[in-house]
Amino acid sequence: MSHESLKLDRLDGGVCVLTLNRPDARNAIDSRMQAALDAALRELEADAAVRAIVLTGAGDKAFSAGYDIKEFEALDEDGLLRDYLQRQDWVWNLASYSKPLIGAINGIAYGAGAIIATALDLRIGGTRTVFRYTAASYGGVNNTWHLPRVVGLAKAKEFLMTARRVEADEALQAGLLNQVVADDAVLDAAVALAAQITAHPPSGVYWHKTLLNEQFGSSFRQAFERENQVMSNQLRPGRPAEVFGRFLDRAAQPKERT
Repeated sequence: MSHESLKLDRLDGGVCVLTLNRPDARNAIDSRMQAALDAALRELEADAAVRAIVLTGAGDKAFSAGYDIKEFEALDEDGLLRDYLQRQDWVWNLASYSKPLIGAINGIAYGAGAIIATALDLRIGGTRTVFRYTAASYGGVNNTWHLPRVVGLAKAKEFLMTARRVEADEALQAGLLNQVVADDAVLDAAVALAAQITAHPPSGVYWHKTLLNEQFGSSFRQAFERENQVMSNQLRPGRPAEVFGRFLDRAAQPKERT
């Protein structure tokens, strides 16, 4: 799992931080980094002690500038197609990951960097955070399947077809960022958000994420029935004293007079 282009830090409470660690290349994703990240995510997903993962970039300029296009220079057309096909499942695996993924988007997120950021569950940015979906600028297409779920259809069309820069304030307004904080506080804010999530039982967090992802493509009624099915089976309640113990104890405490 370890590789010089990817750094892993384990924090208290089951939170891990994965750092894309090529700051001199604006954390551009080469094949070695991609393989290391894929392996790390698989390993962390299988580790019951890991409850949430924060993904960020090294340095203060970039989350990731996208794929390292220098690797493409030696490829012919067939080689470039094979490379694209090999990367397909990797992006899907990230988007369908079972544990909460929080992005500390500390600078630019261009191309594949923007796609990765979009695939995360929540995103914290700073004043220098900028997104750019670049495929239209070179005659390609990407993120049509996911970005509309995050920002809505009209904004997704705008961001993808213009391939323009989306600054932090606009990204926040569109829902692409959940919070904008000071640039030197992006990682801390993302870790704090992860800690809020890991404070809750993992089963409920898992099923919230799963059901929210499943509901796209389902009817309103199907989504309602699926949630009830999970609550009645996978999350079937135990004894009320166990399930609601904290709240019952708090309710039993005498209230202070003011």
